[in-house]
Amino acid sequence: MNIRITGHARGLGRSLYEHLKSLGHNVEGYSLSTGYDINTVEGRKKILTELDNVDVFVNNAWSEYSGQTKLLEDIIKAWDGNKDKKILNISSKACYNYKDVDLDLERYGQNKREQNKMIEDRIQKYGPHILNVILGLTDTRLAEDFEGDKIDPNDLSKWICDMLFCDTMYFQSVTVDAYKLNYKLKQ
Repeated sequence: MNIRITGHARGLGRSLYEHLKSLGHNVEGYSLSTGYDINTVEGRKKILTELDNVDVFVNNAWSEYSGQTKLLEDIIKAWDGNKDKKILNISSKACYNYKDVDLDLERYGQNKREQNKMIEDRIQKYGPHILNVILGLTDTRLAEDFEGDKIDPNDLSKWICDMLFCDTMYFQSVTVDAYKLNYKLKQ
């Protein structure tokens, strides 16, 4: 399959990128380091023009300026009704926090709420297939200030791919968190 992923250079995006490649897929990444800025209209249009022969789009990279949310909206419109296309959207349990430890995390949660709502509004519409994964603490840069166990990105990547490529079920939205939760900030 032809797969494209935003935010493939580190964290969960990197784990997904590497795992998908190990499965034999043709995977390419979009990030600032490869000349794609999802925060700009031009950057999002550039991505959209390259998706004609793509089977799966992984909307992983978050941006504080709503780039991930706007890109999701653009791709859903571009692929509307196409049952052969798949979108994997990486959301967050931060969507449940209306007041957070700082303004950046509040904005992050708001963006994730908007993405979840966009996907929920399509729950009865098939095409493209959208898998929305709402994550808790994952061992990435975003969670480094929190104590306790976190989800291993490599284990998570394998599990997400199992859901994404399952032939007998259609997964739409799933919430995942670490086995032993601890949402305390490091002192």
